[in-house]
This record gives sequence, C-alpha cells and structure tokens, in this order.
Amino acid sequence: MRILVTNDDGIHSEGITALENALREVGDVYVVAPESEMSGASHSLTLSR
Repeated sequence: MRILVTNDDGIHSEGITALENALREVGDVYVVAPESEMSGASHSLTLSR
C-alpha cells in the first residue's frame, strides 16, 4: 500500500515524523511538507507582486 502524508507544519515537525514511523509498518510512506512551518500561509497577502 502507498500512503501519502502531508502537512503545513514543516518536514521536521514531531507529529509528521511520528506518523511516518507508525505508518511504515503498513506500507510505503511518502511525505510532502514544506521545509519550514507554514501554518496560516493560505491567509497571507502579498502586495509586492
């Protein structure tokens, strides 16, 4: 089984690491996450573009 795990808390967050380790017993785990924490980024506004 292939499992995709995503989050917006960053690749090094404790939660995503724990989830990845637990799911490895079930199947192939792929993690997609930003390098740093991006919570709330969808509510941001860019004025310089």
